[in-house]
Amino acid sequence: MTKSAGATRSLTARLLMGVGLPMIALAVALGLGGGLMIRATVTAVNDRILEAAARGIADSLTIEEGEIALDLSPAIFGMLENAARDNVYYTIRYQGRALTGYGDLPQISPGGSEDDTAFGDARYLNRDIRIVAKTRRLPGLDAPVLIEVAETLDARKADTDRLLTGLFVLEAALILLAVLLLPFAVRWGLRPVTRIQAELDHRVATDLTPLPLRAVPMELRNLVKAFNAMLGRLGGAMAAMRQFTGDASHQMRTPLSILRTHVAVLRDAAPGSPEAAQSLDDIERGTIRLNHLISQLLALARADNATRGGIPAEAVDLRDIVAAVVAEQRDNALRAGVSLIVMPGSEALVRTVPALAVELLSNLIDNAIRHGSAGEVVRVAVVDGPLILIEDEGPGIPHSERERVFTRFAQLPRDARSEGSGLGLSIALSLAEAIGAELRLEDGANGAGLRVAIRFPLA
Repeated sequence: MTKSAGATRSLTARLLMGVGLPMIALAVALGLGGGLMIRATVTAVNDRILEAAARGIADSLTIEEGEIALDLSPAIFGMLENAARDNVYYTIRYQGRALTGYGDLPQISPGGSEDDTAFGDARYLNRDIRIVAKTRRLPGLDAPVLIEVAETLDARKADTDRLLTGLFVLEAALILLAVLLLPFAVRWGLRPVTRIQAELDHRVATDLTPLPLRAVPMELRNLVKAFNAMLGRLGGAMAAMRQFTGDASHQMRTPLSILRTHVAVLRDAAPGSPEAAQSLDDIERGTIRLNHLISQLLALARADNATRGGIPAEAVDLRDIVAAVVAEQRDNALRAGVSLIVMPGSEALVRTVPALAVELLSNLIDNAIRHGSAGEVVRVAVVDGPLILIEDEGPGIPHSERERVFTRFAQLPRDARSEGSGLGLSIALSLAEAIGAELRLEDGANGAGLRVAIRFPLA
């Protein structure tokens, strides 16, 4: 099983759990609610019949010669007959005295107004019963007559059990059907994910074409859009890597070709001859250029990693960073015949990554020295802002080219034959972004040369 298939199966299991368990819980809740409604409905229906019997008895009461008389029809109790053969009891009371019926039947009070009715549960002759009590006022009597009718609960229990059994069977069938059909429903719902998985499995590693959205459900569209955006970023990164690799190989090919050519010349030249000396000089220059290029490529890689890595910063004084870098670059300046001068400045505490700040400043000062001529001056100053200013007296960079020179391996037309690789300012920009500094190019003093300003975040 592939990892993607395992992930899909895990998603299926989660969907089954997330959908199946709530459905089962809902079915159980509906079953409980249905059971309560069944009990209430059976009670209400049978109470209505019981009340009708009590009303029939009440309607049968008359006054004959000042006495209460009862003309009871057999149909009144016939309506209470059922398959369970429940026992039926009644009593008629006046002023607390039982006139007829079961005198020991439990008594409930419905009130004293006309046609008041009350229901209650009791126990009679060791059996549970349901009682309805109803009052009826007759002409010439000072108090209402109380009529009570009761029945045992066998029929009610049988009806309730039958309906509850039917409900349970239906609920069980519903849950079973849901359990059986839910996996198929989930798999059917996940078909778009499976199609996407199949398409990705059949792609070659270099195919970063965005996934089509036409067959993607709305619920997955944002996810697929985010995945397409990631593919776009990955494609851009791969294109940049291919471009960088191509440019780096092109830059390294020249010094390597020089080395191979002059090694071949040395093999044929006589030791100590002018040709051998010239080849050795060219080999040394090529080696220096190749070493510088490799150092810059490594610095560029460190800058890229620092931009992605988020190295913690600390509070430092810019003057200490400038002093350390200038001391390191003095030998390069002396070899190039350039004067490297540090202008005095006040304390400037900033929050930065010292190692990356040193690398940034080293690249910029090295760049200024390489593009300067013998006898020129490179000035480094720390000013309020806090800023580090690096100013040279070289040819400068035209305004129209100042954005392009931050591109990797970009060189001005005038520098096409120089030994530079076009990486210095690109490395500096990446390092500045990694430490949260702002880098900009300005005109030098009196419009001559170039001034680079680096603004650091305050501590």
